[in-house]
Amino acid sequence: MKRYFRFFIVLLIILSFTTLYAKKLNLDENNKRKDVVVQTRDTTSDDAVSIGGKLIVDGLVDGDAVSVGGIVDIDGKITGDLVVIGGTGNIGPNTEVEGSFVNIGSSLNIDKKAVFHGEKTSINLGPINRLIGNHYLMSHGRTSYRRGPFSFVLRYDISWIRILSKSIISYLLALAIVVLFKKGTRNVERTMNINPFATFLAGFLVELLIIPLMIILAISVIGIPFIPIFLLALFVALIFGGAVTTYMIGKYTVNKIGKGKIHISLVVLVGTVVIAILPLLSLLISMTNIGWLNILFLSLTFTEMYIILTYAFGSVTLSLFGTRIYKNEVKDDK
Repeated sequence: MKRYFRFFIVLLIILSFTTLYAKKLNLDENNKRKDVVVQTRDTTSDDAVSIGGKLIVDGLVDGDAVSVGGIVDIDGKITGDLVVIGGTGNIGPNTEVEGSFVNIGSSLNIDKKAVFHGEKTSINLGPINRLIGNHYLMSHGRTSYRRGPFSFVLRYDISWIRILSKSIISYLLALAIVVLFKKGTRNVERTMNINPFATFLAGFLVELLIIPLMIILAISVIGIPFIPIFLLALFVALIFGGAVTTYMIGKYTVNKIGKGKIHISLVVLVGTVVIAILPLLSLLISMTNIGWLNILFLSLTFTEMYIILTYAFGSVTLSLFGTRIYKNEVKDDK
């Protein structure tokens, strides 16, 4: 009983945090991420590091410049290294980098006149880029259209289509994983059932260490080759753990309804539908333009997504990618 009490306390803290976070996103759009700006004629003697925000350098950075999962606009001088991970933006003609230039999974427009004195390293990671940064979490953002009688409907039609398409892809991927990797699915499921609190804690620690490890690997020359392997492991953990979590949610729902044994494809479908309910409700509520209600459902959607993500990382980590069932020996002895 104490184990579940601690678990619900953690969930309450997360919900409170995400409610405040969502409120900040809703009320202060311009300050939702950390921006680092070095204006023309300005000089900073410290490293310029931006995570999930904007890195704008028009002046002089007497150190390293690092951007993770954000937007870059470089048109100044950097005496150290320039590292861009999972970002987008421009590198202008006045850019001069005395150290190394590392571009990992970023989409950058680099002017031909930009000067790089050190080694240039570029690694394309494709869809794994989405693991870096948090801008993709706000997936049902507001796309602008020309004003017209149907502009409101068009804007939300795009959001409905986006959510529906993501749900279909998630369903097919989860079903394929659960069917093809039965033993691994069973090990991850048992690990999560036996140790729910330990699983959540392990996932939280993994999330906590992702960005620092990425920066350390990117800045150190020796660590750069290991970045694709590290991100691939994260990608596999997220997909595998998310698929098993979807299956478990479907299984739990089916058992509560009392339907007994049904085909695994239907179980995964039920889990996918249950997960999609909150994002759909959040989108529906956003049409009402009721501030506090919009914030509430935004925070609930964020919390749901965060919990699934955390359990996905934690369960796969503890089970060593489904190769074993993690058990707390102290509990087993009791």
